[in-house]
Amino acid sequence: MAAAEEDRFSLRVMTVKGRNKVLYAEIDCDFADVLFSFLTLPLGKIMRLLIQHYGNNAPILGSLKSLYVGLENLDSCHFWTEAGKLMLLDPRNSSEIQCSRLKLQIYDIDPMQCFVCRNGTCASMHHRVKCVCLNPNSSSTTMKRFIEIEHRSGDKGVFTVQTASFLLTDNLMVLPDSPISLLWLFKLYGIEDTNVLEERTLIVGLKEIMELLKGSLVSSTPLTDIFLGISTVASTFKTRKEYLMSAIPEPDDLSSTPMKINVKVVVQSSTNRILLAQTREDFVDFLFSLLTIPLGSVQSLLDNKTCFWSINNLYRSISNLEIGEHIKSEETVDRLLEPELPLYYLSSSQIFPLGEQSSPELYRLFNSNRIKYFESTPRDVWHEMNMIDPTGKDCFVKGPTTFTVTDDLVVSIPSSTSMISILNQMKIPLSDVEVQELDIGIEEALSLLRASLISTQALTDGLKPFLKTQPRDQK
Repeated sequence: MAAAEEDRFSLRVMTVKGRNKVLYAEIDCDFADVLFSFLTLPLGKIMRLLIQHYGNNAPILGSLKSLYVGLENLDSCHFWTEAGKLMLLDPRNSSEIQCSRLKLQIYDIDPMQCFVCRNGTCASMHHRVKCVCLNPNSSSTTMKRFIEIEHRSGDKGVFTVQTASFLLTDNLMVLPDSPISLLWLFKLYGIEDTNVLEERTLIVGLKEIMELLKGSLVSSTPLTDIFLGISTVASTFKTRKEYLMSAIPEPDDLSSTPMKINVKVVVQSSTNRILLAQTREDFVDFLFSLLTIPLGSVQSLLDNKTCFWSINNLYRSISNLEIGEHIKSEETVDRLLEPELPLYYLSSSQIFPLGEQSSPELYRLFNSNRIKYFESTPRDVWHEMNMIDPTGKDCFVKGPTTFTVTDDLVVSIPSSTSMISILNQMKIPLSDVEVQELDIGIEEALSLLRASLISTQALTDGLKPFLKTQPRDQK
């Protein structure tokens, strides 16, 4: 997507002489809205945008890239519907209506669409779905007739109050634009003499916003990286590895998510490294469903203690801003801090306690192509439509099927040569290999989610704490 000429921001940026550092930038409500919209993006959407924009130079982001590419390469026959696979590859944003009003959009947001069967009684949000109505001529017909849904219009704001202005720090803290905030920043960074400050005016467009999205995920100083061209990514790598060794956030309520998924893992006994996992479709469905989780929900699940240091600050800022003065409403806060999954994205294999948008009540005007939402039952001239789940079976991946998952979360169909290839490549003798079984519940899933964000050995780093660690001769 190419930003139009008017889709630009002019930022007043304050730098520190001699330090090669951005201290803060003055931003308006429109720029703050774009920043906060990052939290509504699903992980799969983020990965898709980065791959499209940067190609082979897209950041790795732990095992998310290999998980996404593996999904892309997995044959569609392993999904209940082709629509289900496409939903995973390009997950929708549950705040798309709000994000469509952003001054600058980093991806094209299509209006909400409805595809109707030939009989005019069944509807789906995806066109590659088969009709299920009783009309024999329509029962095997793919949705083809497109109708754009008339949605209730809202106000013109997005996430922040339109009159608000902010200070944005180098590590993406968003503060009210006030003298008190400025003094706090000076003390925080040890600024004793304002003569060391240097003002610059910078123009920010789509390219810089994409750099900011990438920087928010890989750097603790994204403004300095972008505006001064000084990267700190390498210096934060060691800290990121140490993050994997920290304690896993304990879920608030283990009893709320009793689901357990059994997985067999092939382990190198001497190191407890997981070489691969053999699993059924439920675990693979769960892994692919990680791509549908909005960034704000990832922060919530991990208690805002992720390896995305700058996103942690952005997330924390929302709670510190005043509702009505800076943030529009309590509903807006919830939308950013605990965003829901879009309709039909909550898989039955999902271990995490996530919410999903409610099913819309769509009505079609008799003898017309007009379709719209209603909050209450409409008059007789409107006919309620039968909404079809595009995933087919309340989940994405078809079973019963056995899959293999590599340490970096590449999913494939088992082959006789895959295990041999791994052992030969890593020069591991058969005597140093064993099979263990794990039950993946909420604690294991949280650990795996955290590892997937930073490590290219997500299975090992995420599940190693739950393996049997005693040496073979002591068993």
